[in-house]
Amino acid sequence: MFARLLRRPLRRPLRRRSPQRYAQRFPQRLPQVSPQAICAAAALALLSACTTVSEPARPQARPLPDNERPVTTPGATPRERIVEIATQEWARWGGQVVRLGRDDSACVTYSPVPAPDLPPALPEPPEMQPDDPANTGAPASGTSADTDNNSVKWPRADCMTFPDGTGMEATPVGCTLARRYWGIVGETPTCWQVTQGAWAWSAVFISWVLRKAGLDAQQFLTGQSHSMYVVDARDGILAHPAFRIEPVPAMPRPGDIVCSGRGRDRYLEDVAEIGFGTTPMHCDIVVAVDPAARVVRAIGGNVQQSVSMEEIELGDSGQIDGVTNSHMPWVLVMRNNLQ
Repeated sequence: MFARLLRRPLRRPLRRRSPQRYAQRFPQRLPQVSPQAICAAAALALLSACTTVSEPARPQARPLPDNERPVTTPGATPRERIVEIATQEWARWGGQVVRLGRDDSACVTYSPVPAPDLPPALPEPPEMQPDDPANTGAPASGTSADTDNNSVKWPRADCMTFPDGTGMEATPVGCTLARRYWGIVGETPTCWQVTQGAWAWSAVFISWVLRKAGLDAQQFLTGQSHSMYVVDARDGILAHPAFRIEPVPAMPRPGDIVCSGRGRDRYLEDVAEIGFGTTPMHCDIVVAVDPAARVVRAIGGNVQQSVSMEEIELGDSGQIDGVTNSHMPWVLVMRNNLQ
């Protein structure tokens, strides 16, 4: 037994490893960061992202505070929201209808304001008399170029019309509704100003509708004159334009915008002639097309002193054009690029 013990190999004593031998394998201990500090850093990064605002392609007037949110059909596309909101506004004004006939007529066929009992124009406020050159009441953002000095001044027996200072815009309800549209470009006209040519509100009506439909500054820029956003679309200045220009003759679709020249530029021959904010124009939002009846229905602001639906009778081409009706010699269609 003693011999067996002698044959067993002796165990070598264990060598104690130096603690410095593998020190480089382990990183230094990271400093402790409190959860509060992490949350604060994340909040700061989020705030920085939210406050980064891209500049619009051209200067924009700052709109007045407006919390109104029109209710549209759930799941409606931007194009459908444009049509729905325009139709809602038309109903709020009483549903006035204007026929643009193949016989070159432009007559009101229905109005909530009867022609024989037109409401008187609202009294002029003492601080805003029209005979005072210092109080012409032009908008601070610039006079609208869309005044039509060739419009009919007084109703004719065979064709109902509403001259300036009459019709729905001269009522308290109309004044309240029209002033909302001017707020989109930061203006607050008086009720008397709303009825004056310098404050033609057809362009701000369209600007208001498109903003309420959800179009942002990369898709559409507001303006107090139609030629502003027409030139934007023509020159392609926007990052994601909602509209592109197509000359007439053309057949529009619901959600498109149809435009004509007015006044001195009633018969434009080329969209290249349109000047930014200087060419007088009128534009309407197309809400329905009936090829069988050869009629296009469009809603516009300041049409016969109201938000009106125009029933546009098509010419021989079956499309809108610049020759069928001299009251609205259409020059272009703003094609809606949205769904």
